[in-house]
Amino acid sequence: MISINLTFVIQLVNVLILVFLMNLVLFRPIRRVLAERQKFVEGQQGRIDRANAAVTAAIEEFNSRIQEARKAGRQKVQEMKGAAYEHEKQVLQEAVEEAAARVQAGRDAIRHDIQGAREQLKAQVQAFSRELAQKILGRSV
Repeated sequence: MISINLTFVIQLVNVLILVFLMNLVLFRPIRRVLAERQKFVEGQQGRIDRANAAVTAAIEEFNSRIQEARKAGRQKVQEMKGAAYEHEKQVLQEAVEEAAARVQAGRDAIRHDIQGAREQLKAQVQAFSRELAQKILGRSV
């Protein structure tokens, strides 16, 4: 059985003094450092959260601007396609008109040549028919 005597009391006092001193020297500074570290971590976490929010906002703004630029680009491409289509129609119309004019000029030239040949042949028909009659008959007509 435990007997309570002077050594027990001295040991108890020693333990209490040691606990008190350890509290002053070891435990309080460690708790203070842990509390400071916790404050620092919380402060850094707040800064990290704000930075993440700023980055997220910047990314959203960037994506929004990219979408706007793509939309404007698509619209510009459509406008340019429309302008090119109109230009193509105009060039084709001019080419068709020029080809038609050349064909008509060719036809007119051929008609003119045919008319000239007819007139020339009409003028020579009398002489040809006389020569032919002379050859067939064998005498001069």
